[in-house]
Amino acid sequence: MTATSARARDTPGRAPVRPQIEGLLVIDAKNIRAHYECYRPGCPKPREVPIQPSAIRAFIGRIRARHLSQYHGENR
Repeated sequence: MTATSARARDTPGRAPVRPQIEGLLVIDAKNIRAHYECYRPGCPKPREVPIQPSAIRAFIGRIRARHLSQYHGENR
């Protein structure tokens, strides 16, 4: 817990700020599948999957940064 969240917790009537989930990477190791879900409002492509099963390892390593750059104009 950070000092800021501890102060917010101890301040009456003030809830701590929670980080929002922007996306989720789902990996199914048993069936060798993966997909990325973007939860940002208005996302033009809210679900992405690798084109080929052999591309899953690269997909997992780069999907978040690539998705945010390509569809939301952010570089992370």
